[in-house]
Amino acid sequence: MISNHHEPDWFAGSFGGSGVQFLHNKGRQSGEIVSQNAKNFSLNPFDVLVLAGKDEDVQMGKNGHALLIAAGWSTAKQVVPLGIRVDDAKQFQEIIDLTTGWLGQWWFTGDEPRYRVRALSDLSSKYGKTITQRVFAQKLTSTVKNGGSRLNALLAVTARSLLMEGTDSQEGLVWGVYPSSSSANDDDEILSDFTHRLRTTVSRVRFSKRGEPLFIRHTPSTKRSMGGGGDRTDPTNQILTVHLNPFYKESNRLLGKHVIVVDDCTTYGVSFGVASAFLRKAGAASITGVALGKFGGQLRYYEIDIQTDPFKPVVAGGFTSIAPGWFQGATSSVTQQVLQTLIP
Repeated sequence: MISNHHEPDWFAGSFGGSGVQFLHNKGRQSGEIVSQNAKNFSLNPFDVLVLAGKDEDVQMGKNGHALLIAAGWSTAKQVVPLGIRVDDAKQFQEIIDLTTGWLGQWWFTGDEPRYRVRALSDLSSKYGKTITQRVFAQKLTSTVKNGGSRLNALLAVTARSLLMEGTDSQEGLVWGVYPSSSSANDDDEILSDFTHRLRTTVSRVRFSKRGEPLFIRHTPSTKRSMGGGGDRTDPTNQILTVHLNPFYKESNRLLGKHVIVVDDCTTYGVSFGVASAFLRKAGAASITGVALGKFGGQLRYYEIDIQTDPFKPVVAGGFTSIAPGWFQGATSSVTQQVLQTLIP
């Protein structure tokens, strides 16, 4: 418990022997109290959960690079929008229980000159041979729609993986999702809500706006997750059916920004290659693709150049595309049982 007031007389009687600390800190907004106390317990700042009830707590958590969780009973201006939220001590304990054992790292990481990719879990071994992109999307939808502790925990492990890489310290972060094959372009997809919730935990400032999706699906695309579209490594159909939202063209909202594009799952990485091409054309400084699930340990790398306005539909001949090879990625032994609990 952190307060700018001195320890009250009743604290020792109520919490003595429980392990709960009272920390007196007048300037907790700087976040130094988080890093100092984490060091006392041989922890990293991203190992710390901050239950925020006041705006000062939000500033403390973000400046301290901790994982922020909103107290559901708070009406503070900066607390209310936070995406991870608990209403009582039981829900808070459930988040802790569900995330215990998660190493807080990506299963797959890959970096190439034009963009990089991160994937949270290995779908090819987690669910066995019966899982498909469509089935995984349905499971994810169920988790996000039902909300509660599972959604909070899924947000927590994803945010923690981003915090471990220092994503929260990167200035000019813009968040978006790669649109579904027949997106209504209203930013109302389940993955959009998940991404906005994630953004509030990791970003310091807001460059993305609810109701304004980063990408527009101007023409329904071939639904790759159902086995259609011939060569699933060919990005042509995706390039010709999507473009950037003109809203982000105003005032050069993407120029020099660092963009995170979230997708539910990926196999060959076509969506991230296409997203990167449009964003690079719009002047983005860097692009990171984040997939909650990944099939297989290989990911194709694409060098696509959009030759027309990225905020308008591209016609045949308006781009060039090569796939020079595979990401020089790496996989790790992330605890898959946790993800199977969160996305059952």
